[in-house]
Amino acid sequence: MRRYLFWMSLILGVLLATPAARADSLTFTVLPADVSGPAGTLVGWGFSITNNSTTDYLDIGSVDASLFLNGTPDSSPFLFSFSSLAPGETITQAYDPVNDLGLFQLLWDPNAPVGFTNTGFFTLYGAFCDPSDITCAEDLSVTSTPLATGSYSATVSPPGGVITPEPSAALLLGMGLFVLACFSRRRQDVRT
Repeated sequence: MRRYLFWMSLILGVLLATPAARADSLTFTVLPADVSGPAGTLVGWGFSITNNSTTDYLDIGSVDASLFLNGTPDSSPFLFSFSSLAPGETITQAYDPVNDLGLFQLLWDPNAPVGFTNTGFFTLYGAFCDPSDITCAEDLSVTSTPLATGSYSATVSPPGGVITPEPSAALLLGMGLFVLACFSRRRQDVRT
């Protein structure tokens, strides 16, 4: 029994003293998660990605999005730069339509209804690679797998400019002002 306890204690000690099995991970954030723009305009998202691994490079192979309605996903020119991230490295890029930078962009249909919202997820595909082979996912020596998702939403907003009230709202406002004027005049008549 002592021999059994000795070996169990030794195995447990070795397991506790050895670093935990390497678990590569990343942090992926869509910037901003919620965007809006009038029908017929281009909206888009930026990103922040951090390679949380202490030993392996992160090689992003592709990005995918849920289905968009009332708009056309625009991947040309391709916005996302598929760079490798060293262990502990972070890359952040705001959406910049002028310089074609960011994660993804969407062109709203010209007749998209105001208030319509697309929601879904962006999915990053790639692999963690040994530092000696930073092109592992690019040269297909390591299979690209889904690594992380980030939620998004895009809403069709009213066009900019002066908001013109509906005729019925203007009629109600006019009637309200007329009633106030009548009460005000009646109070003056009662006092005199």
